[in-house]
Amino acid sequence: MYESYFGLKEAPFSIAPNPNYLYMSRQHNEALAHLIYGVEREGGFILLTGEVGTGKTTICRCFLEQVPENADVAFILNPKLDSKQLLESICDELSINYVGDSLTIKDYTDHINERLLRSHSKGRHTVLVIDEAQNLSPIVLEQLRLLTNLETNEKKLLQIILLGQPELQDIFLKPELRQLNQRVTARFHLDALSKEEISPYVYHRLAVSGCAIPEVVFPEKSIQKLYSLSKGIPRVINLICDRSLLGAYAENKKIVDTRLLQIAAREILGKGLVLHKDSKPLEFLKAEASRHWVAVLGLCVACLALGVVIANTISGSSTVQAPSEEIVANEPFNAIGKVSRPEASADSPPASLQSSMGKWTVKNIPEPTSVGISASSYLGVDDQFTLNDIILQAGELSKELSYVSLLKLWGIYYSPETSGFACRYAKKNGINCLSKIGSIGLISHLGLPAILTLFDDVGNKHHLVLQEISNNSVHFIVGGRQFAMSVVELHRFWRGHFTVLWKRPPQYISPLQPGSISPVNRWLGKQLDTYEGVDQPSLGRSYYDDALASRVKSFQQDVGEQADGIAGVNTLILLSKYTDKNIPSLKLERGRM
Repeated sequence: MYESYFGLKEAPFSIAPNPNYLYMSRQHNEALAHLIYGVEREGGFILLTGEVGTGKTTICRCFLEQVPENADVAFILNPKLDSKQLLESICDELSINYVGDSLTIKDYTDHINERLLRSHSKGRHTVLVIDEAQNLSPIVLEQLRLLTNLETNEKKLLQIILLGQPELQDIFLKPELRQLNQRVTARFHLDALSKEEISPYVYHRLAVSGCAIPEVVFPEKSIQKLYSLSKGIPRVINLICDRSLLGAYAENKKIVDTRLLQIAAREILGKGLVLHKDSKPLEFLKAEASRHWVAVLGLCVACLALGVVIANTISGSSTVQAPSEEIVANEPFNAIGKVSRPEASADSPPASLQSSMGKWTVKNIPEPTSVGISASSYLGVDDQFTLNDIILQAGELSKELSYVSLLKLWGIYYSPETSGFACRYAKKNGINCLSKIGSIGLISHLGLPAILTLFDDVGNKHHLVLQEISNNSVHFIVGGRQFAMSVVELHRFWRGHFTVLWKRPPQYISPLQPGSISPVNRWLGKQLDTYEGVDQPSLGRSYYDDALASRVKSFQQDVGEQADGIAGVNTLILLSKYTDKNIPSLKLERGRM
């Protein structure tokens, strides 16, 4: 309902487990790595637990997109089954044919064993995933343990992944299930998001859905309130944000303030649950006050009487000095200005077990000293490297360091340790972050250097700055060095996530449409004057009339945009590139493309 009002292509805060919207916090990244690492170990159980709404199912969906091509996956969503029903469900998921209603558990087990042996002979691996596994009875869990006994001399034939709430860990600690507990090869518990992760989470989902400036829709004060209301639970965050966006739409507002969040949280959670976890309910405080007011009054009377007695006893006059009060102002908490560097997890797989990530070429190049530096003079290097080799030579490929390189192309010095959250720092310098999901063709169309997010074979994320695209390869900048990768190899590890920087027009919030009245329309008219070669470009009218719409359509046709007369983000990015020579360009070897 509100999507078009905010310029979104779809609802950004759906509670459906869409992997495209998965925000990979440090612990989510570790959880995914544990799943992939556990499957590569082949055999036994993997446990992923977490409170309701922390993202277990979404992590699993993301994992299923990365399972090896030689893996067969059975996914069971309803685990409230007895042993026989569970085996029937496994047979159904693996397309194992069985006939008759009088089959015994042994019959089903034999069918499954035969299928696993046949798959193993073809070099295939079988994975069973069970969601809401805390609902499994001890008898069914024991049946699952017996299934993991199906093996050859070399390996287990079945890998089982259990997703569940925290009580699943307690179930495995029961004495009667100690044999099952010993079969667990990897386990991970998902907690709620921290305060520092709330704003990146919200802004990521808004950006993926097409929002140009997420920090305008949800300002910092609202983000802090959101953490107070949601306690960092992703599902609760989604529900509150979705309802608050609807409230903003109903009130014709472009910004979600704390009042709208409070109203949305009350509708979602109920009045009694909308409380800061460190504060007491107002009703409780009132009750405490009413319970003790008589005692307080009595104490005051006693103190007054004692003062009279002392005054009558001591001769002479005395000077009474009012006590001084010291007011201490608490500094406001900066929810998104603090950057934390994730440390290597002790449970992460060793580097020797991580798969390589294709072949790269590398060459040292000087740090860019001017905006829009070309990389064409550094091509033609033949040395080949795996991803592990590149990490050893170039260091970590973190998001913070990628922003250092990207902002340098814009002529801006950025230090993760002192400058804070990269996108906020960029905004202070007049540019904005824009995260999207698309293709190499879309990045070429926008013509801006971009940060690409790559996922390696074990689910780790790597961020590299794309500076040049040619016919057969893409060229990245990492800490002043250039790496070339074939387009074929890129598509093995890139899911389409990228971030560019752009100069947002002053006061721009949503796409400019015919019939609207906005000061941004005046800026748009002047930019079109510059593009069209008018001798003295001037600010246009605030009203988006038919003449302005016609000029926008003409520009859109020139640059290959849909000629609808609506000045959205893509149109404004391209218009700024043609009218502002200080914006860095993505190097395109068009003769080779």
